[in-house]
Amino acid sequence: MKPLLFRPAIWARCLPLVCAFAIPAFAEDFTPITNPSFDQGDDAPTGWTLSGGKGRWVDRNVLEVTGDGSDSNFWRCDYRFEPGKLYRFQVRGRGTPSDGCGVVGPVFANRDIHAPSPVWKWLGHVFRVPDNVTDSYLRLGQWQTNAPIQFDAVELTPALPVHLALGDLLLGEGESIRDGRYTFSATFAHDSSNYHRPLHSATAGFNSDRWTFGGGSQVTYRFELPGHKIASVRLSFNVNYHTRGGCVAEVSRDQKAWTALATQESLGTARVDLPDDLLPADVLFLRFRTSTADSSFQINRVEYDAELHGNPVNATGKTAFLALEELRPGLVIERMTLHETHIGQSRLNLTLKNTSGHHCEVNASTAVTPLSEGLSETNVSFSLANDESTDVPLHFSVDSPGKYSLRLKVDGSRDDGPLIRASLEFTVPDYYRADYGRQIATASGKASLWWCDATHKIPQSRVAPTVEDVAARMSAARNDREAVQIVVRPDRPLRQLAATASPLIGFDGATIPADNVKILRVAYHFVNHPTDKTGQRDYWPDALPPFDKPIDLPAGKNQPLWVLVHVPKDAKAGDYTGKISLKAENFSADVPIELHVWDFTLPDRNHIETAFGFSAGNVFRYHQLKTDEDKRRVLDMYFQCFAEHRISPYDPAPMDPIRVKFLPEADPPRADVDFSAFDRAMTRAVEKFHFTGIRLPVQGMGGGTFHARSEPRIGEFGENTPEYKAMFSSYVKQLEDHFREKGWLKHAYIYWFDEPAPKDYEFVADGMKRLKQYAPGLQRMLTEEPADNVLAGTVDIWCPVSFNYNHEAAQKRRARGERFWWYVCCGPKAPYCTLFIDHPATELRTWLWQTWQRDVVGTLVWQSNYWTSSSAFPDEPQNPYEDPMGYVSGYSTPKGAKRFWGNGDGRFIYPPESAAVPGKSGDGPIIEPPVSSIRWEMLREGIEDYEYLYMLRELLAKRRGELTPEEIKQYEALLEVPESITRDMTTFATDPEPIYSRRSEIARAIEQLQP
Repeated sequence: MKPLLFRPAIWARCLPLVCAFAIPAFAEDFTPITNPSFDQGDDAPTGWTLSGGKGRWVDRNVLEVTGDGSDSNFWRCDYRFEPGKLYRFQVRGRGTPSDGCGVVGPVFANRDIHAPSPVWKWLGHVFRVPDNVTDSYLRLGQWQTNAPIQFDAVELTPALPVHLALGDLLLGEGESIRDGRYTFSATFAHDSSNYHRPLHSATAGFNSDRWTFGGGSQVTYRFELPGHKIASVRLSFNVNYHTRGGCVAEVSRDQKAWTALATQESLGTARVDLPDDLLPADVLFLRFRTSTADSSFQINRVEYDAELHGNPVNATGKTAFLALEELRPGLVIERMTLHETHIGQSRLNLTLKNTSGHHCEVNASTAVTPLSEGLSETNVSFSLANDESTDVPLHFSVDSPGKYSLRLKVDGSRDDGPLIRASLEFTVPDYYRADYGRQIATASGKASLWWCDATHKIPQSRVAPTVEDVAARMSAARNDREAVQIVVRPDRPLRQLAATASPLIGFDGATIPADNVKILRVAYHFVNHPTDKTGQRDYWPDALPPFDKPIDLPAGKNQPLWVLVHVPKDAKAGDYTGKISLKAENFSADVPIELHVWDFTLPDRNHIETAFGFSAGNVFRYHQLKTDEDKRRVLDMYFQCFAEHRISPYDPAPMDPIRVKFLPEADPPRADVDFSAFDRAMTRAVEKFHFTGIRLPVQGMGGGTFHARSEPRIGEFGENTPEYKAMFSSYVKQLEDHFREKGWLKHAYIYWFDEPAPKDYEFVADGMKRLKQYAPGLQRMLTEEPADNVLAGTVDIWCPVSFNYNHEAAQKRRARGERFWWYVCCGPKAPYCTLFIDHPATELRTWLWQTWQRDVVGTLVWQSNYWTSSSAFPDEPQNPYEDPMGYVSGYSTPKGAKRFWGNGDGRFIYPPESAAVPGKSGDGPIIEPPVSSIRWEMLREGIEDYEYLYMLRELLAKRRGELTPEEIKQYEALLEVPESITRDMTTFATDPEPIYSRRSEIARAIEQLQP
């Protein structure tokens, strides 16, 4: 890449107007980094030195570091930075995922690389140089890895921030205004790392996603929103690492007189309201500093929530970064801001001033690469008198998600090269893609109506598509459930909207009753803290409450309706038509629905096993249930919801456990086991709900996690006593015999230890061997990946977290008769398939295709109704509708600390809206079913996809002898998962079209193979 050229006088004039607050200009032209391609040098790469440890200069153009699992080393390049400036750092790297991580960037603002890709990829971030740093160095290295990491190019360029403009207001990354409140939510794992628009000064260091404070360091933010006084402020900040000293938070109106607000001298979150005597204010400075000269701690989150005077517009800020490649004398950039007209279409406002001393003719142009549909290039010509300024609106449009580069060029009348050349790299998140959906051709009146498939999450502000269609379409097998979304986007406020479904009518009088068509309302949740780089700070759809009463809709916002059809087992194959009738005040419309029913039937019980945690206690608390009768009624509603989504809870009998009484005084000591109540509940679970499994609790085993564990014990007797051995063997043998007699042995698994660390392996292996000795027929499951260690041979079902699954290692264990499940939870995060609200809808569905692809036969998630955290909300429970974040509980988390697991982690179903806050609807019991979610629906869709594949494989096996080799080859090809759906664990479709297309091919093949 050509180095950026800067003329300091012009740079100084333009930069303070781009940002809300001035950043000092570069004192001299930018100095390129030494030997950025590592291809210069004799015996060593010029400008780069190895700090120690193991490293190589490979093929005279690649730098490599390798660790031993406990050390750290790096390649170093010295560099003179300009204090207070922004730079973009990028490096092209690859590696093998292992423990530890790569470490790249300047030593004062590095970024860790976890699970590096085995293929070359560009990685990078923007950082702000501390005010007290000049001479420093870049590093490319590793920390406690045991596999090589390689780098083959590095780039360092100055960066200019460009923020979203809303009239006189500028809002950047992490800033938003909602209902008269301004929020600055600073987490630091995003592309611009330690920089945010309100940042005023800083001398603290930075590591990946947190400020690092040593003696005397500080970070100061400045808050001002022109035209809106600050009326009140609530501040919180989180110390995520602490060695000594304290973090002092203080506030000032003028940076002269400072008022101390709080001092946090340990791990945890400090919260404080600003004193009234400082308010109202036009400007506030917020400073974090060390309390002592030897302080050492880190901050990974800052929350500033302010009430504003006036009526500010609702908006969420954004920040992009401009790279100036050439800026010649005679033309000055006075201001540059980003404006969004609506999703997919934006405008870059450029204010230019002629300082050449004479009149000039100017042409400004932009081009977006890669090219997208719609408007992608702009040319604007104009005249500028000397000392005259003009605003240049440069429109650009992108419909598809991905990374883009906007190239800006400004030419003068003379043919001696451009006056300005610059580039702005930006990413269109998948959430804001606008390349799907079809407008209902017959719709007219007060609202636009459009439809799309169920495997999309629709932003409220996305404009209606322009491509027209006459009906919403879907296809399904018998005993299948399929959904589409009908989107109402009012041109003016719409009052009392209601919807009803007609029956679906097929050929020769075939009918699917209207009762088989549910209409649900897509609810939105404000994601204040994006889970990771995929998430966006915005309203995200997830919960699907019933659309059982009219609602009012504001103008200009999408309201999707989720139309869910359950195809009866006895439905005739063929095409059906029906409609969804919409009515509101002065508005009515019919949306045609078309359904194709495939000529085969899905089984009631899955062939893919599922194991999802479920808290009956949360249900009882939120529904305010006191009597056993009410508890059982509501639990049945939840288990019916599980059954309809083809998902099995860990425990289908929470009110009817297996009861055991240990008798150490007996001769010999034994256990009396009572299955009477449990058997009734388990029979319903298997025969009515068709659950595939039960997590069988075994008392006396001990257990735990990598964090803490308990030893095996029955009463006062430890595992090595004769009494324990006799009682335990009697107990588990009765469990095994009873489950075998009932035919439930294949459904039971013992999951007694979670995510063991190496220090736990001997303990876990001993427990597994104990189970094998006394009850060899009971399946032993462990959430861990296999390896050549003491655990080998002690586990029947391995269940690694998805990103730790190793197919080669799994195949070796399968050859020994062992099986594999896998799970997702608070990890992995992007770029893997995840369970988070602020991720594409395709991910959970694609996870099941990845499951089939790797011969994994079960999926697990730790919880399905994790509505609150006892740590984050110790006094009053969380409202899962208002706050979508899943907060950490346990693991020594301090009371009141809000640590993030991810949006929607452990939460697929919601309490009914009337039970969102216990007590809000009164003290009585709430006897209503749970509320589904888009992610819960996507899990079912993925499970149904898996069943399609399973059915095709079984039919092919039965009919193989009747088929030609070419036919066999064609059917076998359909059992392979195409790269268009998922190429590897981190490369998969976010557009669901390949899934629907492949599913249709498989369905047609099933029809052909059926007798």
